[in-house]
Amino acid sequence: MTRKHHILDRVSYHAVYDDSFLSAMQYAHENGFHGVEIAVETPHLSFESLTARDMDDIRDFSAQNGILISLHAPDDVTSLFVHNESLRKGVLAYYDQLFDFAKAVMARLVTIHMGFMTTFPTDTIPEKKVPEIDLPIYEALIRQNLDHLVKGTEERFLLCVENYRLDRTILPLLQKYLDDGKIFLCWDIAKSYGNRELEQYFWSNLKAIKQVHLHDLSPVGERMRSHRVIGNGEIDFISYLTRMVDEDILDYCIEVRPREKALESLENLIRILTELEANSQKLS
Repeated sequence: MTRKHHILDRVSYHAVYDDSFLSAMQYAHENGFHGVEIAVETPHLSFESLTARDMDDIRDFSAQNGILISLHAPDDVTSLFVHNESLRKGVLAYYDQLFDFAKAVMARLVTIHMGFMTTFPTDTIPEKKVPEIDLPIYEALIRQNLDHLVKGTEERFLLCVENYRLDRTILPLLQKYLDDGKIFLCWDIAKSYGNRELEQYFWSNLKAIKQVHLHDLSPVGERMRSHRVIGNGEIDFISYLTRMVDEDILDYCIEVRPREKALESLENLIRILTELEANSQKLS
């Protein structure tokens, strides 16, 4: 197996606008993707409306066709920084249900956003800050919540934390779980692009990365827009994938919507990886 195929055999796409789980899996199967990452935060793809028969069909299709299932949890509404006990119990109860569903359909990965601390602007400091008195409260809260999530995985799947809004306060807390092999990383390259400190954290924890989110960045007016077709923007994917190609990364998820644009991205990714392989052969 060539180096480029090592990655291409692990490319999925982010299912958001698909009509159903099975529709997404069928599209993946027919168009050369190895799997799907389901956006369970969308109401029409949320798991609570599925029957036991639906879940059996999803699991059977995955097993029969070799389609990897990963689940992307909601964003801010399931923040692990929620400190009010009533709200926190609701967040953790949601994760318990999501994890049971992941087991039922034999998902390999569940990817979460950690959330973020509440910050405030001041008259004297240009950037928003967390009140210092709240930092130890947040740190203790994160440890409690991560311990709860780790227990809930019960080695049924891998729990991945995406880099969205991770900062220097959270990174040291997360490190112990990475070192112990209890939590893993999902690297969304576009969301850390230009952030040297965060990129260095991921490079130093390369062995803990089990999922990579792929989408491009391109300027629109004075802003940079993400989730653009791969190969049409600013990101030099070869520079990243060259260092990842030999790692045990389970899923390279194209986070470009709708799925027709994900397919266009896959075609461009094949071209990029062909160039990567050619360059590797020249160097060998």
